[in-house]
Amino acid sequence: MTFGLKRLISVILVLNLSLHSEEEVSILYLDLEKAENIGIENSPELKMIGSQQKIKKLLVNENWRQYFPTASIRWDRSSSIIENTADSRNQRFTLNVDQVIYDGGRRSLALDASLGELALAKYDVKIALNKLRYKIRTLFFTILSKKSQLMTLERSIKRQTEQLFYANRELKLGETTKIKVLELENRLNEIILQEKSAKIEFESQLQEFKILLRLKSHSEVKLIGDILGDVNYNYRNFEEENLINLASNFRVEFDKARAEHLQTQSKYKYAQTYYIPTVSVGGFHGYRGDEYPPREREYGFNFRVSMLLGPNSLQDTGNYTSRNENNDRFLTSSTTLGIYDNLQYQRDIVTSGNAAYQAKVNLNQIGDIIASEVKKSLNSYRVSWDAMRQADENVILFEKRIQIKEEQVRLGEAPRTELAETEIRYLEAKNAQIASRLRFMSSIAELELATGLSLDQLGLIKFGEVLPFENK
Repeated sequence: MTFGLKRLISVILVLNLSLHSEEEVSILYLDLEKAENIGIENSPELKMIGSQQKIKKLLVNENWRQYFPTASIRWDRSSSIIENTADSRNQRFTLNVDQVIYDGGRRSLALDASLGELALAKYDVKIALNKLRYKIRTLFFTILSKKSQLMTLERSIKRQTEQLFYANRELKLGETTKIKVLELENRLNEIILQEKSAKIEFESQLQEFKILLRLKSHSEVKLIGDILGDVNYNYRNFEEENLINLASNFRVEFDKARAEHLQTQSKYKYAQTYYIPTVSVGGFHGYRGDEYPPREREYGFNFRVSMLLGPNSLQDTGNYTSRNENNDRFLTSSTTLGIYDNLQYQRDIVTSGNAAYQAKVNLNQIGDIIASEVKKSLNSYRVSWDAMRQADENVILFEKRIQIKEEQVRLGEAPRTELAETEIRYLEAKNAQIASRLRFMSSIAELELATGLSLDQLGLIKFGEVLPFENK
């Protein structure tokens, strides 16, 4: 191997080591608040809604502009070449102004519709923000529950491993049978299999969480919290009517439904006024001539009427022009009829009419829908609290049973297989406890969303100050 080739290989190895060192990232520890802030900051949906809101603000400005006159500057240049005669060239500069003076209220309807669109965008931001926070905390709680399940399984594996160790020693001493040892091994394998399945689900949910927060794929995330150890759960008895009244005041869906109703009604009325003519007046002032700059002054006025005759469009214009110090005056007019050039007017009426009807139905039903959501979430909150308390009591009973069974095994009053069976039943109770706490935490978030409150506003869940998972 030549010296140059050795040097090239050394350079490549150094570059690889430097690249790997650059890719090393620190562990990102997240509590619930930090996770929600990152998710909100990185959410493309919220950014898109914000961009749409900016577009709708511009649309409002555009509709306001329709009330004011339009102006334009025009420069015409012409050249005429005829055989055996002098060439003719003409220059013309004009300032043109046009103002709509009557349109049957269509400008007002268009402005109302755009204002309604802007109001809906504001509500869309709040609704999307609540949905995102709910998704983040639901997955956050789910991952914490899976972490607690793994911790419980690790403790059970440790206990069962000890029991299997003692059973093997007893087998050598002839104090137990091979079948009982195999049964203990089967029970231990069942728990190990549960642990492996839980680890797969835990890692999968962590990857989903990174996707939800829009974090880089190579980033390492650890969630802070233990739903069995450092979370304070509280319960308050809420009156159903009070919560429904809160929802009627705080749920943005009510305001959104009203804004949507007004907006669709404006669009429907706008589509129905297709036959009303638009009348506008205008004028111009400028100079013309065959030299540059042109010096011959001219001015004029115009009057225009445009309207739809079903699928046909009609436009009539009249113009008055004065030139050469008012020595040259002439009047022109023209009428244009477009044949079947506006077939979409019927589709616009039907589409906007259907949207207006649907918005009206939604406005009439939104109160009952939200009241049902409040009742459903309140019932879930009450039942999940009772279920959590019952699950906690069940776990306490199983922990006592395990202690008793361990003492019986130590004294030789019970076989180790009975302790293994109790351990399996204990794991089932522990999983039910974790699931019940997860359900209670989710039911509180659902109740807050149903009543239009901000998440955590009820103050029923409080995380304690804990260290990161690895340092506990």
